[in-house]
Amino acid sequence: MEFSSLLTSLRKRFINMNSKDYEKQILKYRDYSIKQFDKLIIFLSSGAIVISIGFINNVVNLKTEISKSLLIWSWTSFALSLISILISQKTSLITMNKELLEEKKCSNFYDKITDCLNWVALISLSIGIILLIIFISTNL
Repeated sequence: MEFSSLLTSLRKRFINMNSKDYEKQILKYRDYSIKQFDKLIIFLSSGAIVISIGFINNVVNLKTEISKSLLIWSWTSFALSLISILISQKTSLITMNKELLEEKKCSNFYDKITDCLNWVALISLSIGIILLIIFISTNL
């Protein structure tokens, strides 16, 4: 199903909902999206590390390779991405706990940290992929 038709279908379902049910559905979809984002970052970062190690072992001679620093920075970026997502899981949990305790100011603070960590994870994953592609293309 195409995304736009899915969105249209969801809107039609939401039209007949009261505001509390509508909010619950939106929160449910948002939570699912956040969970998928975290899984995707973890999967891509760890997979890229494993694939690049296999590539090096089978294709590249590290004694004659070009730009080893690209590979090291790529791995560093992937590791930063993984660490950022792991820390964001913890800050997200703190955010929810503070929200339940009705500590709004503290909850907002940790929510902003979580958002920043998610951006760091996405950007570092992107940088790692770009650096890995450059490394592979210069060493083939």
